Amino acid sequence: MNKQKKIFIVGSSRSGTTMISRILNNNKSVFSFKELHFFSQLFSNRKSDILEYMSSVNILSQLFSRQRDGIFNNIIDDELNSLSSSLLSKELSYSYFDIFEIFLTDITKKNDKIIACTQTPNNLFYIKDILQEYPNAMVINMVRDNRDVLLSQKNKWKRKFLGANKIPFFESIRSFFNYHPFTTSFLWKSSLKLTDEFKDHPRLKIVRFEDFLTSPENKCREMCDFLSIEFNNCMLSVPNIGSSTEYDKSKLSIDSTKVFKWKKGGLNNSEIFITQLISNTFMKKHGYKKKNFLFPPLGVLFYLVIFPIKSFFAFFFNL
Repeated sequence: MNKQKKIFIVGSSRSGTTMISRILNNNKSVFSFKELHFFSQLFSNRKSDILEYMSSVNILSQLFSRQRDGIFNNIIDDELNSLSSSLLSKELSYSYFDIFEIFLTDITKKNDKIIACTQTPNNLFYIKDILQEYPNAMVINMVRDNRDVLLSQKNKWKRKFLGANKIPFFESIRSFFNYHPFTTSFLWKSSLKLTDEFKDHPRLKIVRFEDFLTSPENKCREMCDFLSIEFNNCMLSVPNIGSSTEYDKSKLSIDSTKVFKWKKGGLNNSEIFITQLISNTFMKKHGYKKKNFLFPPLGVLFYLVIFPIKSFFAFFFNL
């Protein structure tokens, strides 16, 4: 168990993890999965490390459902339960890591690939488990300017109206209330703090979003060398979809206009000041220059006042 080579793409949300997943999926050896949220929603809620047989079937069926129908439309039917049962033995006990391995292997083989690539940004909170339990796992950690992350999170609720019409209205509402410059900035900071602990690990590579977009071929070659896979130019022909600030585009390319979009507007000075104040240390570490302010903008008080209100609604909609 746990023998197949795997690639985990992690990072702060809205940092380019989906783009890298699409790029790697264009490689002849790699199959990229949808966002599965296995660790944050299934593994994190475990009551025991070892599963009973029917629990193993249920977890495996949930994974197949998420891959088939997406994270918002989980439907477990007899077909999926039958498939899961055929892959498991009643005589064996399985851990959550075993179930994930069985799922990844099955889907990857069915797509005539040999390397499984999963991209779920918050997997970064489980890097230690991933590196420990999967000795053949490689991790790509995406880092993006915190102000661009802030801008994208601020507008994330609009995704449904920019091409992603399958997103439920409830999810758009949840995304709207989830945004606040304090919480988004603290999440960015905590993600960098956590993954920086592993920056020297031989199986983890940090990739700056901006560097990749300004020099895509060179950075993609570096990434392929790290992953020990063959580079080809077609890997960079990916759709420009998923933006929070513009409509999806049909052109297959790497869009360099996404670099430092916050400088073109969309964030007010108070939001910029707040995120720079919270994230200052890690901005310096990763080479992001601050915008200078003589005095704190008055709007900072507004965000302080509405923070408890936004937090209440965010908690309610995330139940």
